[in-house]
Amino acid sequence: MDETQVKVDIVKNLTEFFRLQEQLAAHIRAEEEKSKTVYDPDQNHMEAALKRVMAQQQMAELEVTIRETMVYQSPPEMGALYSSVFEMREVIQEEQEQARLAQEAKERYKLWLRRERQRNLQAKSAYLIGTAIFLLYVWMWFLLLNRWERK
Repeated sequence: MDETQVKVDIVKNLTEFFRLQEQLAAHIRAEEEKSKTVYDPDQNHMEAALKRVMAQQQMAELEVTIRETMVYQSPPEMGALYSSVFEMREVIQEEQEQARLAQEAKERYKLWLRRERQRNLQAKSAYLIGTAIFLLYVWMWFLLLNRWERK
């Protein structure tokens, strides 16, 4: 068998595995975020806990499986594949976490700006209405004084 083809197959399978692992991790994060931010009065807490624990256990099992596969079943020509890949993974995870936090901060800032604009518009509308009422009052007062003066 061609050594290059074996490496390509290993990388292809590992890539698919990591894609599935990331999907599972994203699902776990989404469930945690949903639990923190969305109140669901019909939620069964035991069911939600069971699903989250099962997902976390599956994630741990997947990590053990991939570690064993990368360490014991990869060809020796690929070297310390597990160590190299997971070191780079940690670097990329940190970069992505920083990017995610920056993106969330931008979204929070945009939301704050939108709310601030809405508050400013409401305040300006209130000032405009108050000024109009005051001017109407003054105009009515002058009108009354003018009629009173004519009599």
